Amino acid sequence: MKIEAMLWIVVLILVALSFLFPKTRSFGLSAIGVAILAIVAIVVVAKRGETPTLGATAPPAVERKPIDFERFLVEKLDKTDPEAKSRIRLDEIRFNQVRAEAGAQRGSIGTVVARLYNDSATYTLTDYGYYLVVQDCISAVCTTVFDQQGLSAVSVPPNQARDVRIAIRDGNTRDVPPIKILGTANILLTPAATRAKPANSASTD
Repeated sequence: MKIEAMLWIVVLILVALSFLFPKTRSFGLSAIGVAILAIVAIVVVAKRGETPTLGATAPPAVERKPIDFERFLVEKLDKTDPEAKSRIRLDEIRFNQVRAEAGAQRGSIGTVVARLYNDSATYTLTDYGYYLVVQDCISAVCTTVFDQQGLSAVSVPPNQARDVRIAIRDGNTRDVPPIKILGTANILLTPAATRAKPANSASTD
């Protein structure tokens, strides 16, 4: 600081004058003491007024985790209608005519299409959980190259069926390569959960 430097110069001058003029030594020493106190005060005030560095004050970065909307939906459904997930047994729904559809890139899989059957005689299926496995079969040897679990909404009245489409998530994720099949695709799709309307609100559309 300029003021601090000037005060140190004054102190040095006063020290020199004190040695050169003994008669004014007492006055010079007093002035030196006042100047030193002024310097100390300026340094303290300057340190208090300094802007803290980012590294010293910033809280540690908190890793942001992506929101799991699927889990949020499941929890909301369970709170709204706790009995919904037990009206239709898991063995009362099934997938058939399962096939893979090509993705944007050659040799990749973009979606899986299937027909979902509701064998319940009473309830309309409103949501289904699934476990999807994609295998690449080369020379009769099948290797799992992708799997995913999910929950999707659907409306399948009792003893009816509906076609469903399941997107391969990796194909729509930035910087993640799509699922490619080098041999023959083998798709395994099994039910994992069910939810159904109460009987008095079931429709037969």
